[in-house]
Amino acid sequence: MKKKFTLILWCCLAPALLEAQHVNIRIAGSINGMDPNEPSVCINPRNTNEIMIGTNANHSYFSADGGRTWQHQVLQSTFGVNCDPAIICDDQGTYYYFHLVPDLSRVVCQKKTGNSSDWSNGSFTALNGTMQIDKEWAVFDPVKGNLYTTWSQFNRHGSTDPRDSTIIFLSRSSDRGVTWSDRIRISQRSGNATGGVGSVHGSYPATGPDGEVYVCWWSPAGLMFDKSTDEGKTWLPSDIRITSTVQWIYNVPGMQLTPSFPVISCDRSLGHYRGTIYINWSDNRKGAGDSDIWVVKSMDGGATWSTLKRVNDDPAGKQQFFNFLSIDQVTGYVYIAYYDRRNYDDNRTDVFMAVSRDGGNNFENFRISDTPFIPYSTAFFGHYLGVSAHNDKVFAAWSRQDNGQNSLWGAMVDTGSSQVESITKGPVNLEQNIPNPFNESTFISFKLTDPGPVTLKVIDLFGNTMATIMSAQETSAGKHTVHFQPDQYHLVPGVYYFTLITRNETVARKMVFGR
Repeated sequence: MKKKFTLILWCCLAPALLEAQHVNIRIAGSINGMDPNEPSVCINPRNTNEIMIGTNANHSYFSADGGRTWQHQVLQSTFGVNCDPAIICDDQGTYYYFHLVPDLSRVVCQKKTGNSSDWSNGSFTALNGTMQIDKEWAVFDPVKGNLYTTWSQFNRHGSTDPRDSTIIFLSRSSDRGVTWSDRIRISQRSGNATGGVGSVHGSYPATGPDGEVYVCWWSPAGLMFDKSTDEGKTWLPSDIRITSTVQWIYNVPGMQLTPSFPVISCDRSLGHYRGTIYINWSDNRKGAGDSDIWVVKSMDGGATWSTLKRVNDDPAGKQQFFNFLSIDQVTGYVYIAYYDRRNYDDNRTDVFMAVSRDGGNNFENFRISDTPFIPYSTAFFGHYLGVSAHNDKVFAAWSRQDNGQNSLWGAMVDTGSSQVESITKGPVNLEQNIPNPFNESTFISFKLTDPGPVTLKVIDLFGNTMATIMSAQETSAGKHTVHFQPDQYHLVPGVYYFTLITRNETVARKMVFGR
């Protein structure tokens, strides 16, 4: 039986804290001598009050109230549990915890639903003789219903023997993590096995609006990208190089080591930037004392890429490091969290966030941590933080050090707006359905300034089309009302969006179907 208990919060959300713009919560301190670090965060898209966090080496934290209070579990598995947690959630509200094992022989996937059960013993992939595995990441595809995980395979991790190498592999599960496909090689070019800039390392997967699979990673040639349109079975004839050679492992004062792992995500929302792929990382190309946060994007499925964009908006000469990216798949907004020292001349460190509401063209930067901290290079800090966003709910988690001791913190990020009711605004007026919530049927009304083809759909929280009420139907200017009966489309009760698509606009509102 796994250890489970409710954590006592560092404070009881005192009135002064509740008035803060981004409520900070101390989630955990050291447990059994293990300092929490490298948090992976996931908001349940079916219930955004549910948040799951995984930290090194075998810890999970669950909140059912939007991050205010937390319950802790220690993972156990007959395969072993050790480091590199990656938390994701599927379209049924099931969480998956991916991690490595003590001998680095495989990637293990354990799962559970909310806080109603213990973590399963798990399934595994990547086992390949004496090969060793590092830095797995994972993603769920709501279009095909598949899980994907990628990793770096080493002949011998840390080896300087030129005969040893690293390769990026992927595996797919089509049955919600019960079984896994044979490993599929992605990187055409291998790297050495040192684990440094000469290795292929830090692979990260994402999926697109039509079930495409995208993967990025570091290689000796620079930042690489590949894609599959057949559920990961086949890949491009040649990997696409996005940037030239990058010194992605560098030194930041107070840190033992500062590797920057690239994070990739694709906008699957119904907004104007649907299908845009973003890759985010940090490096010190501007100088040893001036590391920055960067992003590139592709609007054509990865064929071509934008020039590099600097995300942090401070003057040159300060350190920003350990980034992570999340896309709100309802609004299409891009959120990037990172550590920042712009406000100080020493090692004091804040946590910042940047948000783009215009497809990565512009970013607004703001601090989300209440107070700075000073890390010690003598204590392991971890190599990344975490952020998750869905339907205007954003939660970030990070490690901080005080007197050399790690603690796990989170922030309920104030996005500056209430639940998003309209993805875009313009001459099309989409009214709230009446009644809402509804049981048997509801009426949807909209006004058009100009005549033209109209598509009216009902989609679920993952952007999947559940009902098409109108399909490119020529419609006159003026007000129109349609009668929607969910039983005709075999809809089950739940939360949906009804979406109006014209030549130039996409507008959506939320509705609740109950019994």
